[in-house]
Formats: sequence, C-alpha cells, structure tokens
Amino acid sequence: MAKSTRSWAEICEPWINKEDGSLYQRTCVAPAPSKDFLQIFITVDQIIFRIWRILPPTRADANQHPVEMKSNYTDFPDDDRMRGEIVRNLGEKELNYIDALIGGHIDYLNRLSRKVLLRIIFNLDLTSILKLSQVSKMFRELGSCDAVWSKIYMDHTTQPITHELLMLTDQQGWKEVFFMNRIQLQKFLHRQQEKTSKRLKFGEKFKKSS
Repeated sequence: MAKSTRSWAEICEPWINKEDGSLYQRTCVAPAPSKDFLQIFITVDQIIFRIWRILPPTRADANQHPVEMKSNYTDFPDDDRMRGEIVRNLGEKELNYIDALIGGHIDYLNRLSRKVLLRIIFNLDLTSILKLSQVSKMFRELGSCDAVWSKIYMDHTTQPITHELLMLTDQQGWKEVFFMNRIQLQKFLHRQQEKTSKRLKFGEKFKKSS
C-alpha cells in the first residue's frame, strides 16, 4: 500500500495519462457467451470497474445504465463484490495485477512503448534475447518478431540477402530461417530459385505467344 497519497502521486506522475488522469485503464469484452463491455479505470487513489450489459433490444431493461463500482485503495482489498466481479469477468490474473499496482508495484516495462522495448532488445546478445523471451508473454512476442530476428540474422551470418531469401523469410519468419542449419537453408534457397526461374520462363513464353 502506498505510504501517502502525495508520495504515491509523485511516483505515479510520469505514468499517468494526461488526458484522462488514469494510472491504468483496460477496456474489453467479457468472455463468451457474455457480450458485456467492461472497463477498469484506476487513478492514483481510486479503482473504478464499469460493466455495460449487452442485452437483446427486445428486453425491457436493454437500455439500462452501466453498472459502476468504485473503491479506494484502502477499502479495495475487502471489497468482495467488486473483487468477485473482476475475477468473474477478467480472471484472477487481472485482480492480482491490480493488487500489485495499488500496492506500489508498477510494471514499468509494460508501460514502455514497443519502440523503446525493441531498442533495449537490440542491445542484448543472442543468449539474453532467448532468455528474455521466457520472462513474459509480451517479451515472448517481442523476442520472436521479425524486426528483432532480421537484425540478428544480419549481425550473425554472411549469407547475402537475396530475393529468394526474402521470400523464404516471408514464409518461415526470420527466426526460423536463422536457426536453419546451412544445408537446410541452401536447399530451401535452391527451391526458391527454381520456382523463380520457372515463373520467369513462363512469363517469357507467355509474352512471346501473345
């Protein structure tokens, strides 16, 4: 729990959304079969959970106002109704994240832009990138993206970047191509060259016949 509103506000200040004052915000649709629209909105001193019930237009209560639950940081740990609704709609993991956040544990890495995170990854060695991919879903996705592995490929291999190689990376991805052994890679590239050659020959024949 934050020791004081003022000190907590100072800690949070760089991460607060200047437009709406939120420290954390998530909007999504509830898991099937429900189609309810959900929003978690957290400020420096309050947690707000809103539910828009999506009901058939023929029902009398179809146009009801959204359900809104509010709790301050002190009361939230004992707010069974609100906590229960969050778990029911968003899962235990979301509740744990909120508890950690209002307890002063800001996930700074998750709040950095993709561009900044990629710059961090670009400065790591290959072993560190592979280990980082095991840390979280976010880093697993970033650590497997073509932007990262195209750079790794170019930094670690002398294979020229040919049209056939680019076609292969479009099909397999840069990471898969990087981990291919040299014999496999040459076989794949040879097949791509044969396909390209056949297409060119077919195009020339078509031009001559027309």
